[in-house]
Amino acid sequence: MATTRDRISSAPGYVDDYAPLAPKVGNTSVDLWMAEEVSLFGHYVKRQTIALWLLGLPALLPIFFASHADITLNGAQLNTGEADALGTGAEALLILTLSITPLITLTRARWFFPLRRWYGIMMALTALTDFTNAAITTSFSGGVFGRIAGHSFLIVGLIMNALLIPLLLTANHRAQRWLGRYWRVLHRLVYVVWALLFVHLLLLEGIGFQNGLNGSGGGVDGIPYFHQRFYQLLACSLPLFVLRLPPVKRWVNQMQEEGRGKLVWLAFAPMIALFLIFFTFILHELTMKGYDLFKLHASTE
Repeated sequence: MATTRDRISSAPGYVDDYAPLAPKVGNTSVDLWMAEEVSLFGHYVKRQTIALWLLGLPALLPIFFASHADITLNGAQLNTGEADALGTGAEALLILTLSITPLITLTRARWFFPLRRWYGIMMALTALTDFTNAAITTSFSGGVFGRIAGHSFLIVGLIMNALLIPLLLTANHRAQRWLGRYWRVLHRLVYVVWALLFVHLLLLEGIGFQNGLNGSGGGVDGIPYFHQRFYQLLACSLPLFVLRLPPVKRWVNQMQEEGRGKLVWLAFAPMIALFLIFFTFILHELTMKGYDLFKLHASTE
């Protein structure tokens, strides 16, 4: 006899944070294909495992970009480039973390779900590395306190990093079992971090158009608002927020059940396009400035 949990978990589009990925009724054909094993270097490995490694490794790039300057204790380069490499990297990883659930809603596939935990862990580690470097190397007056809380945008950054610590410490299955239902309540703090990032960027750069050094480049470059961090975050966050609204999720689920999934993609195509355009600018800044930081060169980007 089916239990209430069985009936709930078999509903289309249902996402269970605790359920392992395994072939079962309700998995998409892509999930089942990903669960199959292939031969790799003489060993059989799930396609899912290979895909997760390929998609997960780039999350290490922000810390890798800063590693050379950290190892050589090059404070001058960290002072000018760590915020662009680590700060932008943490922002990109937060966006990726928040993208997983909306992608599950749109595709009904779950094979990539483990990336949410991985991106979240790397986001927290990257942000805390950024915070540590900033506390030691930035040129703000007032010593360590001035470097971490000497301005309003720094205070917001300090609060964000404080919130990330319990999230990082409990980002494991043992903590999930120990905290039970309170684990989900605790990890909703990521939405607070999301909101505070908007405040942080507003206080850092303001709104309007790029003016001189205001923005991610050394001056006005191309279309100014594409280089404003606040607008980048706003554009990327729009579909992530909309696809979390219960009425929207119900509509998407209904359309999918009726076999009208193409209508869903058509409805969200403009927001997805906006997301991809602005996220590309974020990745471009991260890659170019991160590479310059790793080479210990002053960025010309």
